[in-house]
Amino acid sequence: MAVANELERKFAPKPTVATPANGSSVDPQRGAEERRRLRTMMLIRSFEEMTYREYTKPGQKIGGFCHLYSGQEAIAVGTSALFDKKRDYLINGYRCHGHSLALGMDPRVGFAELFGKATGCSKGKGGSMHFFDASVGNNGGHGIVGGQLPLGAGMAFAQWYKKTGGVTFTFMGDGAINQGTHNEALNLASLYKLPCIFVVENNGVAMGTQIERHSAEKDLAERGCGYNMPHRNVDGNDIDTVIAEFGKAVERGRAGEGPSYLVANTYRFRGHSMSDAMKYRTKDEMEQAKLRDPISLYEVRLREKGLLTEAQIEQMQEEISAEINSAVQQADADPHPPLEDRFEDILAEKYPYQPK
Repeated sequence: MAVANELERKFAPKPTVATPANGSSVDPQRGAEERRRLRTMMLIRSFEEMTYREYTKPGQKIGGFCHLYSGQEAIAVGTSALFDKKRDYLINGYRCHGHSLALGMDPRVGFAELFGKATGCSKGKGGSMHFFDASVGNNGGHGIVGGQLPLGAGMAFAQWYKKTGGVTFTFMGDGAINQGTHNEALNLASLYKLPCIFVVENNGVAMGTQIERHSAEKDLAERGCGYNMPHRNVDGNDIDTVIAEFGKAVERGRAGEGPSYLVANTYRFRGHSMSDAMKYRTKDEMEQAKLRDPISLYEVRLREKGLLTEAQIEQMQEEISAEINSAVQQADADPHPPLEDRFEDILAEKYPYQPK
């Protein structure tokens, strides 16, 4: 199974150099980290496209709301390149599959959660909007728009109070900036100089409402100007730019200099949720967006640097296809949670909470 579909391949920029200039094969050690990042972006895309197929085919096994991350992969994988799983936190809205996979979640665990199985990351009780893995600092997706922002500030407060040196990546969509929690969280984070990195994943529309229709200030980075913290736009489709710009915010947070506000401008290739026909987007707009597919852009860059060959790409695609297909089959065969567990994991009566 090709990771990118035919339309993506058709409109992807073509590499100018297919192999190293001297004609030699790629050094397997040189560029290993870059290839790993590319593979992770490809894995996320494949996971999401398989999720789309499983959700829409007859005998649908995925229930509830489902929000896909296709097109925004560079942001999640760029974040993971900077993330310290021993001291950092990440908290998210409900478009949370990509970030979880980027931080190392097994695709089988992700599909099991989507299928409502006991082996899922939230024991099959959360579904698409609640991918968690607290063991690596992934404090999950949250279904209430903007509800995660005060929680992110609170996590950053704990890091500041305990002097852990950690930072909290607090993700939101462009629609969340119009919630009251946006103002409250940013203001408090700046007052206390919390190590909180607020990231707006700006895919251009809040559900189906374009920015110019929902924000009086169309430059969303300017929405952070009233909180005495760095605020800037970032090319969210360029993983190298994401790493460089997010890295500045990480350094600032770890140094005790306070929060940052970053607007990662990107594009989603699927609808807001599975019922979204995307009638607000034209064919020409979609085709232009495919020219800046973050996976294709990075693939071209690695080829031009002599860090990637066609054979390696084909191998990645074959491996990912097998991994995703196996994950779906295994998750499908996993058991549902027993009925007697329906009241478990509802309330933590002790602090700190100790799971059974």
